[in-house]
Amino acid sequence: MPTPFQPGDNLPTSSKKSYVILSLCFVAFGAAIAILTSLINYQLQFSNIDEEVQRRFVIERKNKVEDLSQTVQSLEVIVRALAENPLTQAFIDNPNSATRTAAKHLFLASAHSHRGFMQVRFIDANGFERIRVDRSKDGQRVDVVADEKMQNKRNRYYFTETAQLPARQFWHSKLDLNVENGEIERPVRPTYRVSTPIFSNNQFAGMVIINAEAEQMLSQLVYSNDFDIFLIDGDGEILFHRDAALAWSRYLPGKESFKRVMPDVAAEILVSPNAAVGNIQSFSIDEYYRSGERLQVVMIPKLEAVEQLQSGNMTAATVIAAIVVLISFPLSWLAAMFPARLQSELRSALDALHRTNEVLDRYVISSTTNTDGVITNVSSAFSEKCGYALWELEGKSHNVVRHPETPESLYQDLWGTIRSGKTWRGELHNRKKSGEDFWIDSVISPEYDADGQLTGYTQISQDINDRKAIEKLLVTDVLTQVHNRRKLDEVLATEMERFKRYQQTFSVIILDLDHFKQVNDNFGHQAGDAVLTRVAELMKETVRKADCVGRWGGEEFMVVSAGTTLNGAASLAEKLRQQLLSLSFDYPIKVTASFGVAQCQVGEALNQLIKRADQALYHAKETGRNRVISAQEDS
Repeated sequence: MPTPFQPGDNLPTSSKKSYVILSLCFVAFGAAIAILTSLINYQLQFSNIDEEVQRRFVIERKNKVEDLSQTVQSLEVIVRALAENPLTQAFIDNPNSATRTAAKHLFLASAHSHRGFMQVRFIDANGFERIRVDRSKDGQRVDVVADEKMQNKRNRYYFTETAQLPARQFWHSKLDLNVENGEIERPVRPTYRVSTPIFSNNQFAGMVIINAEAEQMLSQLVYSNDFDIFLIDGDGEILFHRDAALAWSRYLPGKESFKRVMPDVAAEILVSPNAAVGNIQSFSIDEYYRSGERLQVVMIPKLEAVEQLQSGNMTAATVIAAIVVLISFPLSWLAAMFPARLQSELRSALDALHRTNEVLDRYVISSTTNTDGVITNVSSAFSEKCGYALWELEGKSHNVVRHPETPESLYQDLWGTIRSGKTWRGELHNRKKSGEDFWIDSVISPEYDADGQLTGYTQISQDINDRKAIEKLLVTDVLTQVHNRRKLDEVLATEMERFKRYQQTFSVIILDLDHFKQVNDNFGHQAGDAVLTRVAELMKETVRKADCVGRWGGEEFMVVSAGTTLNGAASLAEKLRQQLLSLSFDYPIKVTASFGVAQCQVGEALNQLIKRADQALYHAKETGRNRVISAQEDS
């Protein structure tokens, strides 16, 4: 049996010659395969450049459309919220000083919450500006405009066009430049307006309109690493471009239109809202900016981006050739079949993962902890929201941002849920490093490794500060900053339901300031407002956190005291009565109040409880004022 050939064995000359020839042929074959594979791969990669450019265009278009849609929808939501807010409706139905002040506070709060708002207005059915909030040019100050500076906008196009809309529809302006005193403001300030009509008793009662700063929105639209982006209108005028020298050709003299800048492609681009001329692509955004301008985004691949793709393809082809030449073994053809496809798919997957991670880190408020709740990582959005850097949070728990007023029961429910392997969702009240409060809507889920072992928890959150601010306005008395009648009604109903189901008692205190009309008559309404405000502050400082303090109406206040008997509530009322006597003001005023106290009874309706407290208050008034009277069960 012949012995197999081993390296180093002596071979006959003819065998050595055959081996060398065979080896050289194999090497030549391997080299030929390598060269041929490299050439094929090189050509395939270059043919795939167009596909790669198209893929990147689709991704960028999707991201920009989502951003545009979210921005416009957010603006519409705020306009509708202002128009349908009870404070606005109250001012329309009953226009007086109090309702107008409340509505002004609402519009002012909206402008404060959105730095991009240049102007927020309510215009009545006759075209007169009734409420107007302006932001200063530097963006730092927001002011309510004085009555004498307001104007009649009856003949302005946005008023006449909005007035023709049905209820809950929106009017959108063109993207243009802000004009002051008949001239375009310098430096230019791109502006976008959204309005909606308001109806009362099926009659047009006015409109809400917001002028928004469009610079950031447009800059985000045209920003791209891979494309040079133009925003043009249906007439071929350039509205926006990263190069300021090319922007606003419709409004600024001496600017070239898109037809002049890109004459070879402009005709085809303008004839169709979604066009492609070679690698130049465009898409319409009319469904988001419903201004009738026939807006298009034109995306032109940057030369450096294409050259980078070409350079990468050349390098890949050379490396593949070198590897196959060096191997020169029968398996070389297997290595040549798959590298191009594998490399392209891997690059695509890594690019997509990298972009996704960047977007998630920048825009999604998220954090991860270990099983003990110790923070291991947070997103940039989380750091920006709370004001702490990553290194300040790592190794600590979320107690760093926990608001001190958050009830312990909420966290007990949270940890009980996630430790049982379930997902918890709810609203969290937090505090920034600067001391400011913020609200987030969070989803917290357990994370497991491949073996099913718990490794920690992931929290993903949404900023709900604006929603919470509006909710607070709806349940807060504008003057005194305690709860209003609406909130008191909600708390009373909740406590009564808890009493019926779990027999958890509660009591009600109603107080009425004595001779309050004399304060207004003798010292004016400003003094009366000061008295009401100070009394409200005293009540908030005196009662427990579990108690609800609110303005019941006029000079009447109410305390809903949960888990408190009649005697306990009467003691609290007496404490309040005595502390009122110690209040001092800038006016020669002595404040006293009469108190009516009642405890809920079995089988009693809510209105009966309030009636008994009112009767006790009336008794206190009749018997000399400045006293506490408790309602008995048989009253």
